[in-house]
Amino acid sequence: MAWRLWKTGKRQDGTQSWPSDANQSIKQLLDMYLASDAAPFSGWAAPGIIFAPDVEPVLRNGVRGYQLALWFWLFAEKHGPIAARMVRESFCLFAEEAQPSSGDRIDALLDFESRLAHSIEAISSEARTFRLESLSVELPMEFFLATGFLRLAPESPYAGGNESASLQGNDYKLADCFGHATEEALAVFRAMIDKVDFDAKSLSNWKWSAHPGAAERHLQRRYSNPLFPLHRQMVTAHEVYEARLADAQSLHEISNELGELSLSFSQTTELPLNWQSFLEGYRDYVDRLDERRLAAGGQNAPLGDAIERLRADILTTWRTSLHRNRHSLATLDQEEAQRAERRALLYGCDWTAQILSNGSLIPPEEVVPALLSESPSELERVVTALQADPRLHETLMQCRATAHRLDNEFRSGGRNIPDIGDKLRILDGPPGQVPA
Repeated sequence: MAWRLWKTGKRQDGTQSWPSDANQSIKQLLDMYLASDAAPFSGWAAPGIIFAPDVEPVLRNGVRGYQLALWFWLFAEKHGPIAARMVRESFCLFAEEAQPSSGDRIDALLDFESRLAHSIEAISSEARTFRLESLSVELPMEFFLATGFLRLAPESPYAGGNESASLQGNDYKLADCFGHATEEALAVFRAMIDKVDFDAKSLSNWKWSAHPGAAERHLQRRYSNPLFPLHRQMVTAHEVYEARLADAQSLHEISNELGELSLSFSQTTELPLNWQSFLEGYRDYVDRLDERRLAAGGQNAPLGDAIERLRADILTTWRTSLHRNRHSLATLDQEEAQRAERRALLYGCDWTAQILSNGSLIPPEEVVPALLSESPSELERVVTALQADPRLHETLMQCRATAHRLDNEFRSGGRNIPDIGDKLRILDGPPGQVPA
């Protein structure tokens, strides 16, 4: 986070011994959070601050949630955001074991606290300043944190109402609580974070990403999946961590290349005589970057938007250079439609995008087990894509043959592949047609 309530020096509690193992540290953190009298969470309210009984539980939960989020933000500063995400997932899973249904609730609360903190990062000093008679008064960031929580928290009695409606003084009182709770948390958490190390091998559990990157997605396919050899069915938290690092690096490299390409194009002040091949080169490079993005997977929508903006700039220049030549414009539009259709077919599902990428993360011997791990509806999309491109017809035939061989092997061993009847019917569909 660019803005931090904790950036100034704070007192630290050096009286307690803290674990260095991340797994043990989050277990201790969970015990502190779930207890009613454990610091720093027991000190969420500023001295002398009292709330009405109907709002106190909501505000207590919000401030304690912010204290909890501070621990993970401090952990991310030391060990990186991917490591912090891993330990947060483990924390929520431990919470679920301790109190059923609490894990998802805590995870949602931490997400909300992060969005709330990020939403006020951009508030300038000028926007926080007002005149009180002849004095210039700057409101603390905790005030905006408090008003944001009161207005935006789903469980807040003030959420969804008129923004001009009175908060009945709870904004100022809650701001004091956020400030006080931050100091209380830092006094404990700085010492905890100073002590804790991170080794993903120590984590006993994790949650799969909602939008996994290519490396994590293949681990997800393999995990406890009988279509893969036994040793490949075993996946560790360390492997998941390494996969997430690799997926993040892939998107980072694409983003860097896009930045260089955008700069190069923006510095073009005059098109060369061979302007069409010049623009084709830029367009082809942009399309390759987008195909790499789709193959990389993960949370990459902002990168896709940036690619689309550069592509739109290239095509605007192209169309302008055609000087309203209707035939040439129609040809360009037709070509664009064909490109879009091909990209949607071949890169619209994980499996095809990944096997078509350079350096595919799916080993050749696992291509068909990975394919059969997809849902029937996803498999239909894959088959449609393979049927649409004559260059991939042989790949489809090989997948059919291998799938039938695997099915026979499983049947001879008294085992069944889930949904294998539907999947074989889809794979065996006649060229150009997807079975119903």
